Amino acid sequence: MSARILAFAALFVSLFLVSGTAQAAPRDHNTALLLEVQYSDVEDNAYKATVLTCGRTDNHPRRAQACASLAATSADLDAMAADDRACTFIYAPVEVSMFGFWRGEPVAEVRTFPNSCVMLAHTGALFDF
Repeated sequence: MSARILAFAALFVSLFLVSGTAQAAPRDHNTALLLEVQYSDVEDNAYKATVLTCGRTDNHPRRAQACASLAATSADLDAMAADDRACTFIYAPVEVSMFGFWRGEPVAEVRTFPNSCVMLAHTGALFDF
């Protein structure tokens, strides 16, 4: 639970940093998204979170690809098409969430996938951290 609190704190710090530079940059570049992944008990209830701003200081390991995926779908998880990878039918649900701002517009999305392979097939680099 403390990791979630830390992630929310990081999001709000990022929002203030982005809003501080909002006057110098166009509004559509104001991006700060809290990305969370909660794996099922099959995968030890692992929880991961990061903040994505699409800036050079992001800690997301695949920032450029993640931001390109968001740009192509206007930050809509349902619009992301699955790649051609083959996944097993093992049911080990993975819940992903994305909260914050994409280019100045509010985003609040939660989606559950049947397993981590299907999640990565549908979301690509976005939740691959």
